[in-house]
Amino acid sequence: METPTKVVAGTPLPAGRYGVDPEQRERRMRRVYYACVALAIAVVALVGYSYLGKDSFSGQVVSFQVDSASQVQIHLEVSKPSGSSGSCTVRSRDVNGNEVGRVTVSVPSGTSTYDTVVTLRTSGRGTTGELVSCS
Repeated sequence: METPTKVVAGTPLPAGRYGVDPEQRERRMRRVYYACVALAIAVVALVGYSYLGKDSFSGQVVSFQVDSASQVQIHLEVSKPSGSSGSCTVRSRDVNGNEVGRVTVSVPSGTSTYDTVVTLRTSGRGTTGELVSCS
């Protein structure tokens, strides 16, 4: 018969025999937490940079006029960085909100503002002249 061994308080247990040390687990969880926080900060910084770092390219519809059942005139004003070019998309909708016409207009490089009147052909009577997007 074996004699039982006496465990004295404060005596270290054999490494790896009784699971993970609570202090080791806490250190590992802290590392995971800090890595997740650092990753979240990096993602927020990247999204912010990509959103705010882009050149400001915006437009607005100054006015529109329905000429006929198949045509709408849209007065478009675009603000952009000097020397950059791009495009803006405008559309018209009918009384029920259905899109009846859409066109993409090229915005040439040059000055920081571009002002034009777009003639939009429609498939039905348009009641609006809207800017969809500029890029």
